[in-house]
Amino acid sequence: DMKSHTVILGAGATIAAIPDGDKNGKSSSVMNGLLKKLNLEEILAGVELQTKSENLEDIYSELFEREECSEIVKKLEERLYDYFASLELPDEPTIYDLLILSLTNKDCIATFNWDPLLIQAYIRCSKITLNLPKILCLHGNVAVGFCEKHIEFGGVDCYCPTCHNKFYPTKLLYPVKNKDYSSDGYISWCWKGLDYFIDHSYMLTIFGYSAPKSDLDAVNLMKKAWGNIEDRPLEEVSVIDIVDEATMLNTWKDFIHSHHYRYSNSFFDSYLAKFPRRTCETVFATFSLNVPSDGSRGFKENFNWDMIKEFLSDMLVEEQENKGKSNLKSKYLVWGEDGNK
Repeated sequence: DMKSHTVILGAGATIAAIPDGDKNGKSSSVMNGLLKKLNLEEILAGVELQTKSENLEDIYSELFEREECSEIVKKLEERLYDYFASLELPDEPTIYDLLILSLTNKDCIATFNWDPLLIQAYIRCSKITLNLPKILCLHGNVAVGFCEKHIEFGGVDCYCPTCHNKFYPTKLLYPVKNKDYSSDGYISWCWKGLDYFIDHSYMLTIFGYSAPKSDLDAVNLMKKAWGNIEDRPLEEVSVIDIVDEATMLNTWKDFIHSHHYRYSNSFFDSYLAKFPRRTCETVFATFSLNVPSDGSRGFKENFNWDMIKEFLSDMLVEEQENKGKSNLKSKYLVWGEDGNK
């Protein structure tokens, strides 16, 4: 049985998904210059900040540790929540739509982002196919609700299928040095899920996640799940990021076995976009069975919704006939001379 492809998203992925801002021109990246963007100056007017940083992580961590600032922290959290909750995907397809459609239900996307865009993309992609990856929100998400009692989750406006009560909004895990991954039911469940998926993954892609200093625990949890790289000589790790390769290798060296990695600055140069819905099958066939693959047959930057549906149609039919699974003859492999793609 083909193993999973696990994709881990950081803030860089949302920036790549809405490079020109959201549907209403709002930008997703609020970590830097946050105070101005959320009009927080008046809340912080009376506070002498030790940190000179403009970065949310540094400002939040300091305020959180100062007891006299607890009211300010509450206001800051409310503003943050409302800001992220107000973001909307543009109508045309984004990288988030393509990312979701590049995977199937054996795969998983785990995101550190609070913004609702990935969930919005998931909902509209589910009109094209229901064979979609699991989504885990490792720091909570403004678009996800949870029923603690029945461990059910879904859109924040939805109801638990078991008790029919409205889901509770998930808590957001704010950027403090020692994050508590176990106290919130939903977040702890997501980390257990990620642990399982990484353990059963053939491919791991890290997209726009720079592993900030306040996320040391997160990286250690991921490392524990991936295990010893000596035991995973065939698995493939991909990183999509805008940092230079040396910086990337330094961040993720504990995950990468010798030359088994692919690094790109763009989603469209990644395995996900080159071999959508068949990444593990194609990479396995290429590396382990020596069947050449053609990376030019995948998603293109100019795809509109009609082009996406047309492109996916043959694979979706195949998946329906095979109960969601696919065979190894993916359309990205170049099989012999008979032109059978």
